[in-house]
Amino acid sequence: MSLIAEFSLRSSELALADALDEATNVTVELEHQMATEFDAPVMIFWAFGGDLERLEAGLERDETVLESAVIEELAGRKLYRVRLDYDHVCAIYPVYHDLGASPIAATASADGWQRRVRFPDRDSVVEMRNTCADKAVDFRLHRLYTPGESELEDEFGLSSEQRDALITAERVGYFEVPRETALEELGDELDISGQSASERLRRGISKLVSNTLLSDF
Repeated sequence: MSLIAEFSLRSSELALADALDEATNVTVELEHQMATEFDAPVMIFWAFGGDLERLEAGLERDETVLESAVIEELAGRKLYRVRLDYDHVCAIYPVYHDLGASPIAATASADGWQRRVRFPDRDSVVEMRNTCADKAVDFRLHRLYTPGESELEDEFGLSSEQRDALITAERVGYFEVPRETALEELGDELDISGQSASERLRRGISKLVSNTLLSDF
């Protein structure tokens, strides 16, 4: 079953990195990206939320950019078409193709790129992380979930309820020896029964161990 991963990428060699460093309040939202084996990759993106003149000056100096042009302006936003210099950019887009992954959404700022991508399986997400490490790109997984799930998982595979239960248990001393809080009291903190709190903790701990100590993640 496919998985949707939400993650961030950071590297000074990623596309637009230098330009966005010069326009720290600007956000870009990728609308379309084209890349072939022979032609320079092309990105089309909206930019908004900051000094777009500084962004344009940055694009002129950014070594990952061959040329850029504004193709539309609308209500404080600009749509840009940028050709990338394949020799100076750390190319991530071909990795998705190689892994059978499908990019869904992407934004970027001075803090790096935020991506949402559909992967065919968990192994391909691991391979994505490993490939980024090989390219000296910082990869941070924020969410991983199955399409259609209402319950999102964090980078450790925990649901928000499991994460809250573990944090609360630690905060109130449930894991101390001897325990400072009884199971029923923990349940009260979580607005659930003691039995439900116990089950939530066990499932959370199981996921935490499986996705850290027993996983490639």
